Amino acid sequence: MKIPIQYGENIIVAVIYDQTWSGYVTDKEYWYLDLTKLEQAYVDQGYELPTAGDYSERFDIVVVNEHSAADFLHNIREYRVSVAELRELLLKLKDDHLTQPDSITEYTPSLLVNFDEKRFISYFPEPASFEHYIPEGWIGKYESFMDQVPPQEQYWIVHGKDYFSSQ
Repeated sequence: MKIPIQYGENIIVAVIYDQTWSGYVTDKEYWYLDLTKLEQAYVDQGYELPTAGDYSERFDIVVVNEHSAADFLHNIREYRVSVAELRELLLKLKDDHLTQPDSITEYTPSLLVNFDEKRFISYFPEPASFEHYIPEGWIGKYESFMDQVPPQEQYWIVHGKDYFSSQ
């Protein structure tokens, strides 16, 4: 894994693209899919944005949608993480989890981005409202999506034990 999972900074994102599930651990800022909407929200709140219009930190992709997904996912390919890698991290946390139950929270997937169906679901525990900054024509919600993840992608279930069930 390229970057460590750090609560509130780096998040786990489940992606569906071309009918394929994949996981990513990235900085959370990558997942405000429509940066023009995000910038406008800041301006509407009275903030000045000295770097407005500079999208170089996101590969000059202003809106990540079904049309730009291939380029975006190619650019973040080094942050792709397998089910096995995530499962291994959870097993390493097993002892910490017994003494610090909240330590496992950062390993919960925060976002589900379905490029095929143009759906965005956030379950990010902090006030970030990713679902408000989605492309036109997309559906955005804030809700748990754990039950939508296929069994083979549920890295949090190890040998029949659900590591998130006690949350």
